[in-house]
Amino acid sequence: MRVPCAALGVGLAASVAWAGSAPSTATVPPTAVVPATASDQPHWQNGPLKIELGHDLELQLPEHYVFLGMPDADRVMKNVGNLENSNLLGLVVSDHEDSRWFISVRYSEDGHVDDGDTIDTDALLAQIKDGTEQGNQQREERGFAAAHVENWNEPPRYERGVHHLVWGFTLKSNDGDAANYNTRVLGRRGVVSLNLVTPPERIEADRIHAMTILRATTFRKGARYEDFDRTKDRVAEYGLVGLVLGGAGLGAAKLAKVGLLAKFWKLIIAGLLALWAGLKKLFGGKAEVAPK
Repeated sequence: MRVPCAALGVGLAASVAWAGSAPSTATVPPTAVVPATASDQPHWQNGPLKIELGHDLELQLPEHYVFLGMPDADRVMKNVGNLENSNLLGLVVSDHEDSRWFISVRYSEDGHVDDGDTIDTDALLAQIKDGTEQGNQQREERGFAAAHVENWNEPPRYERGVHHLVWGFTLKSNDGDAANYNTRVLGRRGVVSLNLVTPPERIEADRIHAMTILRATTFRKGARYEDFDRTKDRVAEYGLVGLVLGGAGLGAAKLAKVGLLAKFWKLIIAGLLALWAGLKKLFGGKAEVAPK
């Protein structure tokens, strides 16, 4: 079986900017994510298989999908320059050698997220655009091209019955375009993040993989969203809008209240563009990884 290591390099780094971790700008060849010796090979798990993710989370990994758990996932992440992986649960790729997508799986236990927000997609997009434009001067000072958010590639939508939140947008830049597709599963005490990164031209074709893994990831009874106990459980400082703005680990709603939203977006958008400019070249090659 071949694991798409070029996609791993791009996906691992790019996903960090959308999962509550500091963005990485590391540029590595595809072989950098492959251990030097056979004995060091990561333990890839092939579907169909039920995988215990911890935190009362289960992943029913479908056929033709491959999972890499911890600590191997952490080691691979560090090989591509992403050092902050405290909330990482694992990585999902395809067993098809020509695939270019990658999904990171993370969990943030910031508390129970109130899903009563009304998401005004136009107003939210305007906030994201404003924050991006305000960050352009800083990006140019750091040697990156100015970025512009044009529109959603998937407007935020919340499926209340299953507590799934989905959204994505594309960034335009002279350094190249960057696309992200984000999904969340809300639980009793926190949120699991399933973030797809793929070349912008493949978003339409590859988003099905994000939705497949989203539907396959569930909380056990007792940890489900509907099991929330207001007398015992902590409530997160942000709601659905905060999740879209910054990811579960950053508390973007709180940042917005104290006037730090523009600074927040400078860091996130700059990080995404920097890593995309450096790592998009990795899509040209692949390396073989033999699972245990």
